Amino acid sequence: MKINQIKPWVNEAEANYIKKIVQKTYLTEGDETLKFEKYFIKNFKVKHSISISNWTSGIFACLKALNIGKNDEVIVPNLTFVATTNAIILAGATPVLCDVDENNLCLDLNKINNKISKKTKAIIPVHLYGHCCDMDKLNKICKKKKLYLIEDAAQAIYSTYKKKFLGTIGILGGFSFYGNKIITTGEGGLILTNSSKLRNKIYEIKNHGRLKKGIFVHKEIGYNFMFTEMQAAIGNIQVKKLKKILKRKKEIFETYKKGLSTIKSISFMQNLAKNKPVHWFSNIFTKDKLKLKKFLEKNKIQTRDIFLPLNLQPCYRKYKIIKNIKDRFPVSNKIFNTGLSLPSSYNLKNSELNLIINKIKKFYSLK
Repeated sequence: MKINQIKPWVNEAEANYIKKIVQKTYLTEGDETLKFEKYFIKNFKVKHSISISNWTSGIFACLKALNIGKNDEVIVPNLTFVATTNAIILAGATPVLCDVDENNLCLDLNKINNKISKKTKAIIPVHLYGHCCDMDKLNKICKKKKLYLIEDAAQAIYSTYKKKFLGTIGILGGFSFYGNKIITTGEGGLILTNSSKLRNKIYEIKNHGRLKKGIFVHKEIGYNFMFTEMQAAIGNIQVKKLKKILKRKKEIFETYKKGLSTIKSISFMQNLAKNKPVHWFSNIFTKDKLKLKKFLEKNKIQTRDIFLPLNLQPCYRKYKIIKNIKDRFPVSNKIFNTGLSLPSSYNLKNSELNLIINKIKKFYSLK
């Protein structure tokens, strides 16, 4: 039987609860969605949370709410999923790439100042795999240059920096609930902010340019990025499982790290002292990545590459969309060539975990 790299922990609890919600017949945003949003207001200590159809739309809505668009630039890490950059392009702004730190895979703040221009309006740090850069230093840069800080915390739910939740440090931030994330609603996302003004702007953007449903006078141009009661139903069961999921993922990461500690060719991510990360995926880094990946595949163990750096993406290289696409990004390129995500699901059995470790040890013993 194949060991999957990742799959959600969804069972009869979600199925039974969705059935109850469907029987109410009101399936667009309602009480269940409000309940889901209130969980984040209470547990993440923010004034406002806004559910949204997906986190890509969420980033777009954040940019639009801040009036970022044509002739504006937004700095992003070169190592991230394309959704971060695509949302900037959708808003009409220009992405500017910055290389990442080799240890935590997040923005290298030593390289960011020369990316800032008169057109720069925002910086979007991506808290990749639950880690973050020095948020104090980044905040100082943003305040000095009068830039907006928008946190892409898609993979970092419950990660903290100096005991403050990632996603709540910038003026706007949020999470993804895509099928492979720490918790899921199938598709979906959530935006966090302490600004009532921005909350209302974002709600108008996601609700056809109006603050209330059921009226047909639209004062602003908006879109349809609404959530559903079925998504919220899944989410309200998932948040009950969240602490268990995080605990298990930490156990998996620590078991890999301990079990593979004798292999000098393998290294792991290193978080900042101020950052307490969650472990969405357990990643290893080795110059033998390709051979190890093929070996594990033959043994029915699924792995996953680290994200292909944005400067190498074919969809960007053939268009003049990204300002500095032709720059060199040695660190993010090295990470892609050496990084491998191992099976990291909540329901990964200890016997499977030990099997994976032993197979990796076997691979290195045969070299």
